[in-house]
Amino acid sequence: MKRSVANVLLVIVTVIWGGGFIATSAALDCFEPFYVLMIRFVGSALLSFLIAFPRLKSVERKTLRKGAVAGVFLFLAFAFQTFGLQGTTASKNAFLTTTNVVFVPYISWMIFRRRPTQRQVMASLLCVIGIALLTLKGDALSFGTGDLYSLLCAVFFACHIIALDWATKGEDVLVINAMQMLIAGILSTFCALLFGMPPTEVSIQALLSALYLIAISTCLAFLLQTAAQKYTSASSASLILSMEALFASIFSFFLLHEEISPMMMLGGVLILGSILLVEYQRPTKRPESTETAKGEQYTVLGDENADLHNQSELLSVREGACESDR
Repeated sequence: MKRSVANVLLVIVTVIWGGGFIATSAALDCFEPFYVLMIRFVGSALLSFLIAFPRLKSVERKTLRKGAVAGVFLFLAFAFQTFGLQGTTASKNAFLTTTNVVFVPYISWMIFRRRPTQRQVMASLLCVIGIALLTLKGDALSFGTGDLYSLLCAVFFACHIIALDWATKGEDVLVINAMQMLIAGILSTFCALLFGMPPTEVSIQALLSALYLIAISTCLAFLLQTAAQKYTSASSASLILSMEALFASIFSFFLLHEEISPMMMLGGVLILGSILLVEYQRPTKRPESTETAKGEQYTVLGDENADLHNQSELLSVREGACESDR
């Protein structure tokens, strides 16, 4: 898979997640937050293992361990996002969650000693400014416990992106994805039983929303993300995935008829600009054309052949002179 194709898959993931907030909102009308996580991850784990079943016979333990690490970070990110939503506004939670684009290059630097480039630093800051313009409202200057949980959520989302970057290289992405869904599902079930209450009744709309979350927003989206991150960098993935906020605003405009201000439009432009800043590379100018290089090569070879011819003639003359002396 080419890197460009992987980046397109990540864009598709952001479109799915951007539209999935409607299904999440409908599910939360019937289920408590941790029950929503339990439903989506347990259901997605079952689907993911059905897809990966033919590969499980020859799977190695290190592959399972890598998937488990990614699953732990995935659960922690969603858990702290849930805690954060209970103590802050949805707009601030959305902003603080997507600040993972800033954390990814520096956490990678600390763990793998891969120093971020100037382009990556500039792009991450530009992206955060764009997300702020797109999501933040008038209460943005306050900072409470819910905001701290949301910030920790961003750190764990960054760790999940980095974990997938590490886990998918040279491994079967179907098994990695199934394993991370299983671990996230087990931990979500534990928290749902510990912190939540089962619903008294379930509406048809909530049931359909839960099915969408399981099949599309979780199983399909994370499978695409896991497959794409095998062929692109963690920094690029985090920047592209931040477009979730952009697509969420677009879907809310068309489906829920929410207003989009000029500042929000500017924020969307900055997010797109940050991605282009990292992904677009100007083609390097070749020092000389192929024909020139070949011509010079032929010239050098011709000169060498001429020298050899002259040397052979000189030797023939000397041999003739020696024979006449004899």
